[in-house]
Amino acid sequence: MITKNISKLLLFCLLFTTSAFYSCSSSKGLKSSITVNVENNSSIVKNDETVEIAWTSLKKLGVLNPAELIVMDLSSNKEIPSQVIYNGQTTPQSIIFQVDIAANTKKDYSISKGKPADYPKKVFGRQATERFDDFAWENNLVAFRMYGEALEGKAGMAKGIDFWAKRTQKLVVNEWYKLDNYHHDNGDGVDAYSVGLTLGSGDAEPIVGDEIIFPINYSSYKILDQGPIRISFELTYKPFMVDGKMVNETKTLSLDAGSQMNKVINHYDRNDLKIAAGVTKHSGDGVPKLDLENNYVAYWDLADAKVNGYIGVGVIVPTKSIDNIKTTNQHLLIISKLDKNNNLAYYQGGGWSKSGNFKDENAWFDYVRNFSQSLKQPLKVSIN
Repeated sequence: MITKNISKLLLFCLLFTTSAFYSCSSSKGLKSSITVNVENNSSIVKNDETVEIAWTSLKKLGVLNPAELIVMDLSSNKEIPSQVIYNGQTTPQSIIFQVDIAANTKKDYSISKGKPADYPKKVFGRQATERFDDFAWENNLVAFRMYGEALEGKAGMAKGIDFWAKRTQKLVVNEWYKLDNYHHDNGDGVDAYSVGLTLGSGDAEPIVGDEIIFPINYSSYKILDQGPIRISFELTYKPFMVDGKMVNETKTLSLDAGSQMNKVINHYDRNDLKIAAGVTKHSGDGVPKLDLENNYVAYWDLADAKVNGYIGVGVIVPTKSIDNIKTTNQHLLIISKLDKNNNLAYYQGGGWSKSGNFKDENAWFDYVRNFSQSLKQPLKVSIN
């Protein structure tokens, strides 16, 4: 009996020691936090600049619960808002946070396990089934919409990207659709931008000769991420004919808090297309800007009613595959080839004189140019 008890005790000790050894071995090299070094080596002040860290870069923190991660600004020792990015997948792809960083300076941040504060959303997007399946989205500065298939053949038929002018930090999409008078400025802003059968404030579609080929408005959508810092979604279009052959098209759009510009990726199942990204010229009373050196076109003109001030729109195509930048009767256009993955990635957006951010066309053109230059001089991010 005594011999059996001793044997059991020895077995227990052996198992405990082995378990402890493997526990220690598995935790070897793990950290309680990761330091993120951010450098702005450009001459451009970067505010609300999004930093994105791949999820795989967080493996030194061990097993992670996506809902329990904290980002700290080490200069102030204060938590800042962050968001786990899924890109429509079931598992996390990255984590993002935003920084304000002066030109030619460095800042440090940390990522660690913990329950983050409940930060308010600065972005939002949804399908507006009550208005012919518009898809509308916004951040704390601007709002946009694209038109659904249900609008085809109806009064007010439109094609491109609409711009909604805001002069409030709050989110307005739900309220404006509920009030159903967003063409009137109730104090928060107004839809005073006319799109019609054009590219609007920065859509992109195939072009053959001088003809832009529009598909039927989007037929389905998928929200990929929904705040608090980034809204991203995908729109799918029914196949349409381009130069004698059918083509499928999807658009992935994302908007970060604090930015006037969306990132857009058009994807096709053909590589032999030329794509025209551009903005609409209205009655000819506007000021155009075509800047080949900085890869953008921009336009500044009166809103639909004089009382609504001026609206600026712009498109940036940060690629070496640009064929041409030109003006037509209806548009300012950047014409480009697709990349090896059949994609065109570009940026588009708008600004409003009554928002307080853009007093005139020069202020808007400066913003678009600086945004383009900033894309060429991204933040340098390293992890320790």
